[in-house]
Amino acid sequence: MFIGVTGYNHESSAALVDENGVLVDFYREESLSRIKGDKSFPKRSIQKLLITNNLKKKDIERVAFYERPLSAFLHIAKEASLHMPRSLSLLTHQFRNFNRSSVSCYLDFLKFFRGLETKLIYSDHHLSHTLTALAYTNTKKDICSVVVDGFGDRSTASISQIVDPTEINELWECPYPISLGLFYSSITDYLGFAINEGEYKVMGLASFGDSKSNSARLVRGLMDWDSTSNEIISDMSYFDYHLSTSNSFSNKLEELLGPARNPFVRLVPGDSDFQRCADIARGAQDLTIYLLEKIFTHAHKITNSRRFLFSGGVSMNSASIDSLAQLSFVDEIIIPPSPGDAGCAIGAAFYCYIKSNYYSDFNISKPSLFPSRKEIRNDEFITEQIVSNEFSVLQRDEDDAFLKAAELIAEGEVIGTVLSSSETGPRALGNRSLLCDGKNKEAVENLNNVIKNRSPFRPTAPAMRYEIAQKYYRLRPEIYECYKSMSATCKCFEENVSLEFPTTHVDGTARVQIVENNSSLDKLLSILEPMGIEILANSSLNVSGDPTCFDLVDGLMVCSRTKLRYLLTDIGLLKRKK
Repeated sequence: MFIGVTGYNHESSAALVDENGVLVDFYREESLSRIKGDKSFPKRSIQKLLITNNLKKKDIERVAFYERPLSAFLHIAKEASLHMPRSLSLLTHQFRNFNRSSVSCYLDFLKFFRGLETKLIYSDHHLSHTLTALAYTNTKKDICSVVVDGFGDRSTASISQIVDPTEINELWECPYPISLGLFYSSITDYLGFAINEGEYKVMGLASFGDSKSNSARLVRGLMDWDSTSNEIISDMSYFDYHLSTSNSFSNKLEELLGPARNPFVRLVPGDSDFQRCADIARGAQDLTIYLLEKIFTHAHKITNSRRFLFSGGVSMNSASIDSLAQLSFVDEIIIPPSPGDAGCAIGAAFYCYIKSNYYSDFNISKPSLFPSRKEIRNDEFITEQIVSNEFSVLQRDEDDAFLKAAELIAEGEVIGTVLSSSETGPRALGNRSLLCDGKNKEAVENLNNVIKNRSPFRPTAPAMRYEIAQKYYRLRPEIYECYKSMSATCKCFEENVSLEFPTTHVDGTARVQIVENNSSLDKLLSILEPMGIEILANSSLNVSGDPTCFDLVDGLMVCSRTKLRYLLTDIGLLKRKK
């Protein structure tokens, strides 16, 4: 067995791969600690891997950390040292926290899992991203990997040619501090949203912006592509993320764009500053798409590949994927369901498998979207012990529970789901979701505004079967796999009724989910379609600001803290009494 781990910088996680190249288990630390974006050493996740799979330390052949810690530390320190004394606070912070950075990975294994530290190896950050994405392809040879994120061990973007899983050659990189990911995070910070969490809000806000506005034009001028040297170029005087621990942008950016938005003032369409913020977000989105197209074009030029893996935090920018799919040389783009650093644990585990491979049948199996093994326990007993006075079981039989849930959805209700195993990535795909009739405007507004209390400019994803989606949306075969994990938006057909769906964004796009056969949503839709409901609005089951629900207890807590009344679970359909 092989374990891959991530931590210290962004979301921490742990993954387990067996001797047959199969991802058998995966956990994000935030799911277990209930701390949003938990980046501590993933001791809970590793412990759960061992306990749930009945493993001893001796059963683990190797453990891989997803990056090379010393390289990452030194690259940041070296860049900061070039800008003294402005960067003194960052350098001081780096060295004061040396023992709390990813450099301490070995010591944490020694402290919490003594014995595993002797089996610890280190993977390159972008190689971990590449191997995570590679796992989700049907063919593992002759493909190009594009990684774009904030910062890896030494670079912020890279292009690699994959001959096979054992031969992956990096051909191009964008060196730190030039970073498309950190640029987008800086704009996120400027617009008053939390870095590493609010980027998707910027993406949603961009739909309200005008690409022809002065603000959008100014933002697009902050970075560019040099076609002579094939490099991303940027005027770093507008940014401080490489100089400061507290500021991502400089005063010069505010002189250019105006004052940064107050994060404590709610941003609502129609307010005085809304359009300026939307135009700035639009400029950031346009620049992101432009630079990604340049990177992919260069990737095709140097690899001659027409099939691409795309991973790293920037690949979560689902609004850019449709444009990439339209590039003339693209036949396929694969994005893993967890393309950020948390998902790198999967790639790190496969790195162990590849490095240790001496098995006759070498293989990397395509993982499920729901790899976490369901804990074997009496959920009904736990339910009764914790909240017996607040919930009742409407239907215990699985088929009856799904039927009753469908009837409630048809009546305009919102249903929460805690079914089977949880999703790999950050997007709920039906097992940990809030669901309602995707064409019922009142129900969708209730889900968004009342139960989740989300920003009004953020859309909810429509989930449906492929045959239904073809009637309403311009789907692109090059990114068909991306639709299964909500990794790409698509445009509604012109003069189509889908333009009026409450799940359609203001710019006529939607982040569609194509439901997989035999999934929980597939079963629910098979009941709903004869009732005239072919589209479900789907959002993650959580209270705003909290991690997505992981288990039944979390689901019950969401019910108790919101106005959600119904929960579809493995023990039946539950209803809150009050």
